[in-house]
Amino acid sequence: MNRIPAKEISQPSLFCRLFVMLIIATPFFILAVATNAQTTNSANQTSTQAHAAAPNLKTTPTLYLVGYAHLDTQWRWEYPQVISEYLPDTMHKNFSLFEKYPHYIFNWTGANRYMMMQEYYPADFAKLKHYVSTGQWFPAGSSMEENDVNSPSPESIIRQVLYGNEYFRREFGKASEEYMLPDCFGFPADLPSILAAAGIKGFSTQKLTWGSSAPVGGADSPENTPVGTPFNVGRWIGPDGHEVIAALNPGSYSGGVSYDLTKSAAPPNIRNFIDWPKRVEQDGKTSGVFADYHYYGTGDIGGSPDENSVRLVEEMVTKSMGALPPHNPNRDDDNENAADAPSGPQVRMGTGPLHVISSDADQMFKDILREHLASGLPTYKGDLELTNHSAGSLTSEAMHKHWNRENENLARAAEATSFAASWLGARPYPLERLNHAWRLVLGGQFHDIMAGTATPKAYTYSWNDDVIAMNQFAQIIRSATSGIASEL
Repeated sequence: MNRIPAKEISQPSLFCRLFVMLIIATPFFILAVATNAQTTNSANQTSTQAHAAAPNLKTTPTLYLVGYAHLDTQWRWEYPQVISEYLPDTMHKNFSLFEKYPHYIFNWTGANRYMMMQEYYPADFAKLKHYVSTGQWFPAGSSMEENDVNSPSPESIIRQVLYGNEYFRREFGKASEEYMLPDCFGFPADLPSILAAAGIKGFSTQKLTWGSSAPVGGADSPENTPVGTPFNVGRWIGPDGHEVIAALNPGSYSGGVSYDLTKSAAPPNIRNFIDWPKRVEQDGKTSGVFADYHYYGTGDIGGSPDENSVRLVEEMVTKSMGALPPHNPNRDDDNENAADAPSGPQVRMGTGPLHVISSDADQMFKDILREHLASGLPTYKGDLELTNHSAGSLTSEAMHKHWNRENENLARAAEATSFAASWLGARPYPLERLNHAWRLVLGGQFHDIMAGTATPKAYTYSWNDDVIAMNQFAQIIRSATSGIASEL
């Protein structure tokens, strides 16, 4: 590349215009990289026994079952316990289930957690990569962490996707086209626009049933959704008209599967029964898309769905013989629908009018788009903030929030000055240093950390990352500006 002689940029007005150009161009460059990465992802997907052929959603009522285990990277515990207990437990439990149930698919989010597995458990991580290649373990969510989306900037949310899916694509040869935030504390109106700009096609959360401020839903709503929930599956549209397909009523991520979901008959003594065939039929009458989305799994320490739930899903998918577990109406625990050991008579499972798919987290969204069915889905524009859960999450742990914003501003300056210094030939572009600092920032945006709901001790680790990132960005700015000055 031809260097511009220093005298040609020595006029202050031209020099200022150079920096304005860099500041304007940088976000568009990031968006182009993120979008291009997302659009090239589909070709890398592997077809295996675990994956069912795409159904005709105009005529075949279909329920997509998304196996999942929620892990709070810091909450009532800190990083050391996550690394020593929860990460290996998540791998080992799922490895065991994969060997027993060939149609079981486990979805897990957060490139930051995968990086910890890779660093501390390389042998297990190699085994995890094998199961990703067979299609049984899916790197879901697209992001570095299941991040808060209220306090961080739009730039940070785009970076979550850019860095998260870049890691998944590099390590596994595949990535997701959905954004999974089951447990975050509200969602702003511009989130669908930001996600669509980053190449995301689908979004899911179960948090709205905890108390949503949206003036929608209720007994008289078209799909009889809970108050505050716009629809089961629909189009969430941002202020600029861009949108994502959203699954906003998928059930609890810590719920098990304890009855044949393809049938409408409720087992005796069951609590919180959902007639899924009826619900999907109503979805189809409303939108023309006979499809719905259902989490099952566990939380908040990782692991896997309980084995009895996985067994029942396998029996439904394969339409094989099995027995239902007993139901205790007085059961009172965090996983009230987890399946006990089967004890009833042997019956053939999965023979009801509802087609069940053990699914990657993004499969439903891609199937709807592939069949060009999105236009008929119900729509919603506006905030989906929470009213009853985590009040104060916008102000708690203000120092961490302040340092997050400081890092976002420093990162922008570091990238602009580094680009200028590289263009002038004064300094090589410090890509790895910038990426390392950004990853520290993105890890600190995990929803319990950023919202201020983690333990006080957790912030000793997060503040450390904040300060390391600030120092990295500041040193980069100092080096780049020194290089630019030397060329004037």
